Amino acid sequence: MNRKNLIRRDFLIGAGAIVVVVLVAAGFALFRSSNGDFPAIGSPYGLESEDAFDNQVSSSANPILLLIGESSTNPFGAYLGEILRTEGLNLFQVAVLADLSRVMLDDYDTVLLSEGTLNTSQIEILEEYVFNGGNLIAMRPDQRLAGLFGVDPVSGATIEGYIRTEKSHPVTDGIVEESLQFHGPADHYRLAGAEAVAWISNSPNGQFNSPGLTTHNYGNGRAAMWAFDLARSVAYTRQGNPDLADHDVDGLDGVRTIDLFKNWIDLDRISIPQADEQQRLLTNLLVDMSEGARPLPRLWYFPAETNGMLIATGDSHMNPAPYIDEVLSLFDEKDGHMTIYYSPELASNFERAGRRALFLATDYLPVIGDLLADKFETPTPGMVDNWRSRGHEFTLHPWVEEGLEEGWRRYWNEFTGRGYGPVSPTVRTHRVRWSGWTETARVQSSYGIRMNTDYYHVGPSLQKDNGEWVYGHITGSGLPMKFVDSQGRILNIFQQNTQLADEHLISMDVPGWGGWPDLTPEQAIEVSKTLLNKSIENGGYAAIVFQFHADPFQIGGEAADKAKRWIKGTLDHAISLNLPIWSAQEWFDFVDLRHSARFEDVEWLPESRELKFNLVAQGDDRSRLEILIPLLHAGHRLSTVTVDETQTPFTERTIGSTTYAGVSVTSLPHEIVAKFQYIEIAHHDPVNDR
Repeated sequence: MNRKNLIRRDFLIGAGAIVVVVLVAAGFALFRSSNGDFPAIGSPYGLESEDAFDNQVSSSANPILLLIGESSTNPFGAYLGEILRTEGLNLFQVAVLADLSRVMLDDYDTVLLSEGTLNTSQIEILEEYVFNGGNLIAMRPDQRLAGLFGVDPVSGATIEGYIRTEKSHPVTDGIVEESLQFHGPADHYRLAGAEAVAWISNSPNGQFNSPGLTTHNYGNGRAAMWAFDLARSVAYTRQGNPDLADHDVDGLDGVRTIDLFKNWIDLDRISIPQADEQQRLLTNLLVDMSEGARPLPRLWYFPAETNGMLIATGDSHMNPAPYIDEVLSLFDEKDGHMTIYYSPELASNFERAGRRALFLATDYLPVIGDLLADKFETPTPGMVDNWRSRGHEFTLHPWVEEGLEEGWRRYWNEFTGRGYGPVSPTVRTHRVRWSGWTETARVQSSYGIRMNTDYYHVGPSLQKDNGEWVYGHITGSGLPMKFVDSQGRILNIFQQNTQLADEHLISMDVPGWGGWPDLTPEQAIEVSKTLLNKSIENGGYAAIVFQFHADPFQIGGEAADKAKRWIKGTLDHAISLNLPIWSAQEWFDFVDLRHSARFEDVEWLPESRELKFNLVAQGDDRSRLEILIPLLHAGHRLSTVTVDETQTPFTERTIGSTTYAGVSVTSLPHEIVAKFQYIEIAHHDPVNDR
């Protein structure tokens, strides 16, 4: 937006006696508070990075051990933990190869091994572990383990290829049949006793004749191998091509997040959450390998008893308060909440003090407030408090054209100096400008920002050569996940894709607006419907984030009419699907709670056919998580679930190849007991059926 075209009236009103009266009453404190705050700088890294190499193996009896090569040339090993958390498998421990011992492995049903070379002793320990009944899943393993995995190495590698599942294999149930992109190198093998779960090729429709994922019975255990590193591939799929960092290549002015995906995302695959599908394939494999051991409980992606989410956001560039309120009122009517990312006009400390005086007069002196009501249009702190009391989020939308950190400091200072603080934990940057591969995320995380919505579906690079416009998931994901930097360190901030943006879909007479596909509001509603429908299907699970600017409401006329029609149509369809309509802050609160929750003391008692475990969560009794327990396990069917000794009803939910019993609980610590009954069913024996 052209800032000169926006209203700049608020300070001009304050030149008279009102300012003097209020300033005298408020005194020095008003001037001091109008100076604002600057963000407190902290560590941008989460506990996942700090603990990754601290050998956090404990006695909590978790089924999965994540084993990381701390000196590997591939730094993304710890990111496998984020994949497990995203899939709700918060029941793993972390150890490093340097501490590997045979005794250590006895407590775990499955070892998940990151990419890296091994020494002779480590190879022998892993072979013995599997031979004696353990399960091993390895990412692009040391080729000296080829015999353990039932494959023979072949010269060559596929780089930046595609993986396609073998549909006859039970592990691939619920995974899309289309080939999916992967990033990074995949080694070539031929089968030598192993089964192929998936195959790789260098093109989407090429010859898929090299195994990409295999399983093999070895002694009393099983070993599975990915030919490429899933962790690196997911990071590159979600965060874009690191070689395009700081390059403006997409046809839009300025370096933006979308530049990272130019010729990186296969536009024929953009409607598929490709990273999520491959993570679910890993989950299918883990569940399948647990058949002879402990069942694996997990957490559902969304709040209990919901099938998906619509996350409502809207950027506002110095728009007067009545237009912001008009947008928010549309969500009030639907019992939904919205995030407003607001860019205030920058001012000097003296000018800001004048504004604060007028804010005080407008909010707290009724007579003066009435006199100013038809003139004073910038949001006051009282207005912001009112929006927040209605459940909406109102927070910062920084401009960083002058520099990433300088822009953040200046806009944080202005926002808090106007009395709009605190700055909440989610953000979208103006024009989704981006620095480095993860530098913007690092700075935001160091300022306490915990969820980023800058990955954004916009611009001419999303049109195919045949003229068709595509819609979906540029990041290959509809789910939030923490950023990882190029050194493999987990940043304490979630990446959340924004799939729907009004400025991309609909043309309007607004300076700087895009509207490339030039859709009518009704056509844009159909795009919304398609994405929302797919987001609740098995395999397509997604939180759909949409962007409704406040600017068209200020412009009025046809622009406002188009905006209202698209908003109402999208909201109505979300409601018809029973999808909650949340602000980004509400969504972050849930995501952070789910991420930090964990299962402990997971115990399977075959004699009594009971699964016992504890859920430890740091929320309150208003936040509800959904625990998923496999409905079938080793010829047994779940019959009852008790939560804290109270029998609790459950519903059935299928994810990937597994049908689960879903149990709704508050986010407080709980003790769960799931009882199974023996039934005569045809089930897959992981050792003897192959």
